[in-house]
Amino acid sequence: MDEKEVLTRFKNGHLDRAQAAALLTGAAGAVGIAATGPAPVVLRLPDAWPELEVMEGPVAGRAVTPAPVAPAPAPAEPVAVVGMAGRYPGAPDLAAFWRRLRAGHGSVSAPPPGRPGDEIGHYLERVQDFDPGFFGIDVREAALMDPQERLFLETAWEALEDAGCTGGRLDALTAADGTARSVGVFTGAGSGDYALLAAGTWTSERPRPMPGGGRWSLPNRFSSLLGLTGPSQSVDTEQSSVLVALHLALAALHRGECAAALVGGVQLLLHPSSRRPGAGEGVGVLLLKPLARALADGDSIHCLVRGSAVGHLAPDSAAQGPGRRSRTADAAPAHAAALRVPHAALRAAGVEASATVVREDAGSVRALVGEAGAATGAASLTRAVLQLRHQVLAPGPRRAEAEAWEREDAAPRRIRVGVRGAGGADAHVVLEEYLPADAGAGLVAAADPGTGTKTEPVAGTDPVTADPDPEPAGAGELFVLSAPTPAHLAATAQRFAELLGGTGPGPVPPLGALARALRTGRSAMDCRFAAVVGDTGELVDALEQFVRDGAPCADLRDGGADPLGLADAPETDGYLAALWQAGRLHQLCGLWLSGLDIDWAVLERAHGAGAVSVPLPASAFLRVPLWLGGEEGPA
Repeated sequence: MDEKEVLTRFKNGHLDRAQAAALLTGAAGAVGIAATGPAPVVLRLPDAWPELEVMEGPVAGRAVTPAPVAPAPAPAEPVAVVGMAGRYPGAPDLAAFWRRLRAGHGSVSAPPPGRPGDEIGHYLERVQDFDPGFFGIDVREAALMDPQERLFLETAWEALEDAGCTGGRLDALTAADGTARSVGVFTGAGSGDYALLAAGTWTSERPRPMPGGGRWSLPNRFSSLLGLTGPSQSVDTEQSSVLVALHLALAALHRGECAAALVGGVQLLLHPSSRRPGAGEGVGVLLLKPLARALADGDSIHCLVRGSAVGHLAPDSAAQGPGRRSRTADAAPAHAAALRVPHAALRAAGVEASATVVREDAGSVRALVGEAGAATGAASLTRAVLQLRHQVLAPGPRRAEAEAWEREDAAPRRIRVGVRGAGGADAHVVLEEYLPADAGAGLVAAADPGTGTKTEPVAGTDPVTADPDPEPAGAGELFVLSAPTPAHLAATAQRFAELLGGTGPGPVPPLGALARALRTGRSAMDCRFAAVVGDTGELVDALEQFVRDGAPCADLRDGGADPLGLADAPETDGYLAALWQAGRLHQLCGLWLSGLDIDWAVLERAHGAGAVSVPLPASAFLRVPLWLGGEEGPA
C-alpha cells in the first residue's frame, strides 16, 4: 500500500502506531514521507519517534509544505567476489570450514596448550607461527608484529592467489591515470592484546623493544609489501567491522578509487583478559572487483555483492544523551529503526522487500567462531558466499540440517548478511548468486563436499572444460611454478603433485587450464621450476622427482637473472610473441628459468586466449614460532 493508504488506515483506527511506522519505514526508508496533490499530506516522524503526527492542509495558522521525496537511486553496478581465503577454529582453510558448516559442527574447546586460563571458547591453533621469509620480513621485526597482522598477511595473499591475481594480473589492475596495482585494502581490526602482553613484561631495568603499529597497520603493511596503490583503511565497529569495511570498499570501487579491493578482518585472543567464555578467533579475506572487470579478466565469480547499508541502532541499555527525548514503553520506534538499515541495503541492491532473501547474522556462525569480534563479519560473509557457491543452505539458528537450496523462480538466490556491533553500528550486505547471461555457459563441475558433484557458475566461457591452448596440437603444456626459496618451492610443488595425483583436496582441473592459470595468475619469484609436459601423468612424475631430488631448479636470489639483458631490448616482446605463436615452449621455458619475466597474459591475449582462473593450491608457507623476546609463545 502507498503512504496515503497507510495514513488513512491509521486515522480510521485500522492500524496502530507500530504497524504504521513499520509500513512507512519499509516503504520509503526516510524520515519524512510526502504525497503531493491538491491537499498536501505529510507524515512526520520526530527524532525520538514517540508517535505519528498527521497534518492535512494548513494547521494552526502554519503552512504545511510537503517534504521533498528524492527518487530512489538506480542500483550501482554489481561487484563480484572473485577470491577468498580464511582460517577458523577447527578449519585451517575454507574447504574445511565448509565441511564443518554443512555438517553443523561446533568448535568449542579449552584454550590450546600454552595459553593461560581455562575459558571455554573457539580458538585457532599455532597462532604464534609465521613465515617471514615468504614476505621478505626480518625475523626480529616479524617477532614484534602483532600475530593478527601476520595472520592477515598470509590470508590476504591466499585470497589473491585464489583469484589468480598476483604477478602480471595484479600489475594490470590500474587506476584511471594508469597507476598499476590499484587495489584497496579495507580491514576490520581486532584487539591489541599483543601490545598488552609486551607492556606487561616491560620494566625500566630490563627495557625491551615493543611492538609497533596499531589497527592502522593491518591494511597498511600489506599494501606496502605488495606496492598496492588504492585506499588502505582500518575500521573498528566491533562485530560489524568487516561489513562496514566492505561498505567502504564498494564506495571506493564505484568512485573509481581502486580497480579491486581486499576486505577482511581478524581477531586473536592473546591476553587472558580477552578470553571470556564463548569468545572466538578467526580471519577471513574477500577480493572484490566490479563485475564488468571480472568478466573481462576471466575471473571465477563466487557471487555478486548487490548492495550494502550502514547505520546505528543504539543498544537498549544506552543512556539518554543530551537532546534526546525520553522514550515511552512503546516498541514501535525501536522496531522501525531496526528495519531501516536492512531495508536500505535491499534498496541499494534494487531488491524488493517482498523478494525471497535468506537472512544471515552473527548467530549463524556463533557455533563455529563464537563471539569473534572483528572476525565475526568475515565468518558471516564467508558462510553466505559458500552457501551461494554450493547452492546448499547450511544448518543454523533457523535450520536444523543442511538442505539443497532450490530456486523458487527465475530470480537468483540471495542472502542478506547483517551484523550489529556491540556499540550499535549496524551493517547489512546483500549477496546474490552469479547467473551468466547464457544459462548454458560458464558452468564448471566442482566437488561439493558431502553432496557429490555440482555445477557452479563462473565468469564468461568455461575455463576448466574448454581447451585454452593457443599452441599447435601436440606442442604440450608449459608448467611454471615459483617461490621465494627452494624450500618454499619444494613444498608448493608437493601440493601440486598431491592435487594432480588425486590425493589432494578439491577437483583436478585439466592440464591446459591449470598451466595457463599458473602462468597468468601467479607471481614470478626468485626460485623457479618449469617443465614442458604432454599430459598430467608426466607432470606428476616431474614434480615428484623435483621434490625428491631438488633439481632442476633455478635459484636467482644471488643475481644472475636475465644474463643476456633481454628485458631491456625493445625487440624482446616481438621475439617472445614469435616463439609463443610457433609453439617453442622449450625455448620459452629456458628464458623464464634464466630470470626473464614474461607477461604470459599478453602473449595469450595476442593469440586469442584470455587469462583463466581456476581453483589451485595456495603457495606453501614455512611457518616458524615467533614471539616477544624470542620465546616460542603459546601453542
